[in-house]
Amino acid sequence: MKKFLLGAASAIALTVAANAAVAKTVIKVATLAPPNTPWTAHLETWKDNVAKASGGDIDIQIFPSAQLGNEFEVFKQVQRGRIDVGAFSGAVIADNIPEISLMSTPFLFKDAATIDCVYDQKLGDQFSALIDAKGMKFLQWQETGWVYIYAQDDLSDVAAAEGYKIRVSPTPISRMLWNSVGAAGVEIPYAETPAALQTGLVRGGESAAISFVAFGLGKVAPHFMRTEQYHMAGAITISNKKWDSLSAEQQKILVDGLPPVQGMRDTLRQTSEYLLGKYAEAGGPIHELSEAQLTAWRAKVEPNWPAYVSELGDGASAMWPVLMEAKAACGE
Repeated sequence: MKKFLLGAASAIALTVAANAAVAKTVIKVATLAPPNTPWTAHLETWKDNVAKASGGDIDIQIFPSAQLGNEFEVFKQVQRGRIDVGAFSGAVIADNIPEISLMSTPFLFKDAATIDCVYDQKLGDQFSALIDAKGMKFLQWQETGWVYIYAQDDLSDVAAAEGYKIRVSPTPISRMLWNSVGAAGVEIPYAETPAALQTGLVRGGESAAISFVAFGLGKVAPHFMRTEQYHMAGAITISNKKWDSLSAEQQKILVDGLPPVQGMRDTLRQTSEYLLGKYAEAGGPIHELSEAQLTAWRAKVEPNWPAYVSELGDGASAMWPVLMEAKAACGE
């Protein structure tokens, strides 16, 4: 009898444990970002906040370094409900939503504070609704950051870019920029850029500061131009399938657990400056463009804004004057 009771008790305990394990809500988050970066640190804080608030009921599992696939494919999988959450870079958001890609129009903005204002105070609700219309729910903006020019030569003067072999991103934003200055553009994936620089297929490109340093691009294309030609912001989104499966309380915990986006923006910008400082200390040539040089770049690009907006479609054309009004209201 004693053995029977002990066996029964053990069985009950195992059943309870199994039921508890089944009851835990798992949310899988896919991101292109590698570990130990501001992007994944933001997600880790979210994970900890949600675990604490839910008493361990919600388990956010982070898959960095594109473990669940390239982020353009992940976007589709989130739409289909096959991946729970995507923490996307600005390139993916811009590629899928033309109206939001207007925020990355080359040389449109000069100050990050203006951009933050447009997202947070003026057009955030309209933009997030466009993401929701893609079959997923918007949770929070993410910072990808300013994009800069790097090359094997100093391209501070826009005339030097004419005919120069440049790696072009397969996006309307990048194509418009380099066509405007007459560069010899070559469209290749970002991951293939270091090899292309080594073989001479291209002699330069564009990149966020952190990626420029992390991928070691300065070893083969050392000149870094502080052009800040455009800015990109990504987003964290959750599939409708996963969102609808959560209780109202779980949904609230998930949203409330997100760390403030401004903290992540500030950290990313500080990290970018720190890494560029270290690069300069090691002898890397960083070029601060004069206002005259920046004006010359803008003069080549700005006349092509109308055609660029038109090519993005009716939605972008309708959004353009709204964006210009918001930009002015935010100080530029």
